[in-house]
Amino acid sequence: MYPNTGFQYRSTTYWAATCIVGKVLAPTCRSIGGWVGPARPAPDLGRIQIARIRQRTPKTVLSPDDVLTMCERSDPLGPPTDSYPVTEYDLLMPEIDPHNLVDTIRIEKLALRRAIPTAGSPPRNKEEDKGKPVLYDAAVQFAIDGESWPLRLSYDVSFISACPCARGPHPLFFDYVHRSIPITELLAIRHWGSSKSNLSKSNLSGSLASPSPAAAREEEEADDMEKVLVIEAFGITDNEVLARAWCSHWALSAVVADMEKTCLGCAVREAYAACLNVVILIEALEEVDDDK
Repeated sequence: MYPNTGFQYRSTTYWAATCIVGKVLAPTCRSIGGWVGPARPAPDLGRIQIARIRQRTPKTVLSPDDVLTMCERSDPLGPPTDSYPVTEYDLLMPEIDPHNLVDTIRIEKLALRRAIPTAGSPPRNKEEDKGKPVLYDAAVQFAIDGESWPLRLSYDVSFISACPCARGPHPLFFDYVHRSIPITELLAIRHWGSSKSNLSKSNLSGSLASPSPAAAREEEEADDMEKVLVIEAFGITDNEVLARAWCSHWALSAVVADMEKTCLGCAVREAYAACLNVVILIEALEEVDDDK
């Protein structure tokens, strides 16, 4: 009945799988019966307390025309033509070095703050509100290279698992425009997928303040509303949580692609098919057997 609900029980939180907090923290938890947990504690909640999260609906949604043109928009060969030159296709193979994975990102805390009524919202009846769960605004605070970086979980975005492919990797037609970045450069990007898309270097330090030369050159190109951002979130699960929190902060749904089950070319085409601007690349870690 309330998809944006969670609760804390003895310093452990559990969230509905439809709640944005559950969606973002899912890589660090398990899921059963529509619930995600056990998840990180919320210091702002009582030892035993229910909470509802204020989450906004993303502005971009699929239209009926988007669904009808999905196959055409994601055709592996590109637009129909008399010839298909090999030079128009790239074989994309992201390098995953197990000895050089990003291990400097950690979830610091799950922060909840009582939601302040927005302008134009109906007046609240204190008698009717008595006994009801409190509405909160959620944020996840990360520790990155010794600094704290909070990201608000403002929008109820979706994370779609990429469909497994066979006999990959597969070549990608050059017209599927995309840009790949490591997780360390993610916080420098703002307003992706809009005319305001830019790479902000202000108030950044360490590795976040120094995007690669290739990334800087691409930023100078003309904005492309359909360009797909490929986030390389390999390594610890906190890297994927950072990518998901960033997506919720900027109202961007994403395709999550496990590189052991699919390839980068197929993941980018799936993003184009679903009219999404983000792909999160992960490499699933082996599950720990609790009986051992």
